[in-house]
Amino acid sequence: NMRLGFATIQTGLADLHSEVSSINEKLDNISLRLNASERRIGDIKNRVDHIENMISENATTSNRARHSNLRLVRLQEGIEGKDPVSFMEKLLVEVLREETFPGRVEIERTHRALRPRPKEGERPHIIIFKLLRFPDKVRILRRARELGQLTFKNQKIFFFPDVSAELQAKGREFTEARRLCHSLHLPFSLLHPAKLRVSLQDGPKFFTDPEEAIGFLKQLPDPPPATGQTVEG
Repeated sequence: NMRLGFATIQTGLADLHSEVSSINEKLDNISLRLNASERRIGDIKNRVDHIENMISENATTSNRARHSNLRLVRLQEGIEGKDPVSFMEKLLVEVLREETFPGRVEIERTHRALRPRPKEGERPHIIIFKLLRFPDKVRILRRARELGQLTFKNQKIFFFPDVSAELQAKGREFTEARRLCHSLHLPFSLLHPAKLRVSLQDGPKFFTDPEEAIGFLKQLPDPPPATGQTVEG
C-alpha cells in the first residue's frame, strides 16, 4: 500500500510539473507578445512624435515667413487698381498719418486672398501685404490701436497680423476668456503668437492656456474699475 501510495504521489507530482511547465510556456509566450506589442506601440509613438514635430516645424517656418506680413480687412474690392503696392503705401500714410513712420514706408508685395471674386454684397477679400521693414509692422499695429476705429473712403477697415491657420485656431481658443474680460471691464490684448495679456490693478497677467485664463477670470469677485482701453490684436 505504501508503494502504491508513493507511486500515486509521484504520478501526481509529474502531472503537476507538466502543468507548471505548460503554464510557464504560456507565460513566456504572453511575455513575448507583450514585448512585441510594446515595441510596436513605441514605434507608433515615435512616428506620431515625428509627425507632430514636422507639423510644428512647418508652422514655425510658415509664421517666420509671415514675420513682416499684415492683413487688411474690408477694403473695397479692386480699389487698389493695377499697382497695389503703391496704393497700399499711400493708404498707410493717409489712414495712419505721416508722423507714424519716421521714413518712407515700403511694401515688398501685396495681394488679395486667393479666392473667387466676391459677389455683390459679399465682403471683399482680405489684402495681405509684406512690409520691407519689420518695425513698420509694429508701428502700424500700435498706431491702429491708438487711433481706434479706422476708415478709408467712408469704409471701416482693420489691420491684423498675418499668422498661420494653426495660430489662428489657438487664438480662437481664448474667445471665452476675452468675453469674460469684456464682462469684467478688464483691458486685455491677444499677443503673438497666442498669449492673452490681462491688465489688473496690481499689474499685467499673461496666459498661454485658455482654460487657466478662464478659471482665473471666473474667480474674480467683482468687475474692477477700468484701468485703460481694451485692445485686441
